Amino acid sequence: MPNTLEPQPTLRQLKLFIAAAQEGSFAAAAEAMHVTPNAVSSAVTELETTFNAQLVIRRRAKGLTTTAAGQDLATRATTLLDQAAELALHVGNTGDVPRGSVNVGCYSTLAATMIPKLWAQVAQQLPEVQLDIQEGPIETFAQDVLHGRLDMMISYRVGLPMGLMSDELFHTVPQVALPENHALAARSTVSLEDLESEPLILLDLPPAGDNTLRLLHERGLRPRVIHRSSSYETVRSMVARGFGYSLFFQQTMTKVSYEGLPLIHRAIEPPLQAEPVVLSWQIDVQPTRRANAVGEIIMNMTPSPK
Repeated sequence: MPNTLEPQPTLRQLKLFIAAAQEGSFAAAAEAMHVTPNAVSSAVTELETTFNAQLVIRRRAKGLTTTAAGQDLATRATTLLDQAAELALHVGNTGDVPRGSVNVGCYSTLAATMIPKLWAQVAQQLPEVQLDIQEGPIETFAQDVLHGRLDMMISYRVGLPMGLMSDELFHTVPQVALPENHALAARSTVSLEDLESEPLILLDLPPAGDNTLRLLHERGLRPRVIHRSSSYETVRSMVARGFGYSLFFQQTMTKVSYEGLPLIHRAIEPPLQAEPVVLSWQIDVQPTRRANAVGEIIMNMTPSPK
């Protein structure tokens, strides 16, 4: 009997096509997937024949771009490959113990107090789960969660886009960081009005910088920013050397800078608005069992003591 079945795409073809769509060229996709450029080009051509549709626009020396049909296939194929990987994890998974990789993003300033504890608890409670944790800015990770590249993210609530569901973990209240010999260091609380004319060293890892300035402006203050840095430790070191003051939502247990110079933290009176720290995930995506298990651990965690 003749075979009347239509040709079907293979998972390998779909993987190579997604790589080409993401990388923007056959050569870059080949390098990422550890195959030859011809293998990627052939996979894309075979898929175009299978679906009878042009998936990419090839431009000599300019790489490639996906067509509308190609973008649709890339989205659907990504979901299909995720489901295939999930199926492979569950076959032979006796006792239904969560296992596999969970991808978590963590806002950089929260990482030092959250990641080590999370890593330890997952290792103890979910030995078959492998954590892949990335540190960086909220805006980048929010897009990664929305597009399925991350299972979840830990961050402040401020600046989160639509399409994410969040649960509050805890909240933080801004405090002032001062050099040890500052005139206000002897007080138990500090007024921001007393600091308005002094130089501000701004932690400017988005959205922290804009949020700090917004809170000060809402208080009617116009701070004198003399330096911006995305590094928490750089800001602390600048303050400890006496170049200015700073505002921190997240503190460390250590009372000295990276150089070993002392810093003083003081409560603000009247206090600034507290900022919630949240766990967020894609509102329209059903989390895997292992992602849910990691999420439960995060929700039951408390921040490291200050």
